[in-house]
Amino acid sequence: MKPLRPATPEEIEKIAPTSDIDPSCMVVALDTQLGPILYVVRKAVEVDPVHMPEGFTAKHFSMAIRDIGNFLLGHGVTHYYFNLHADDASKEYRDAIEKWGATPVSTAPDIRFRKQLI
Repeated sequence: MKPLRPATPEEIEKIAPTSDIDPSCMVVALDTQLGPILYVVRKAVEVDPVHMPEGFTAKHFSMAIRDIGNFLLGHGVTHYYFNLHADDASKEYRDAIEKWGATPVSTAPDIRFRKQLI
């Protein structure tokens, strides 16, 4: 097996439209017989989980999320990620989230995993 290598600009350009690549990311490649595997390695600020009190409305959520956004902005963060469980993704919540400028980066519902390295 060959060692990992930095992806070429052409490889990065090819996957960029579906990979949410920003300046904090690095793209590395592993060459295989079928072509390169491209890994997008991201250093991400993430707000997850968020524990809301029962009965919080989309309006309450919008105000609460605005406050954490202002807090992060004050700490030099330019963007952050958060998850919304697919079962909780009501139209009211999706509309509120998109109204204040968040955009989905997943193309389908995901199952999120965590791999402990040490």
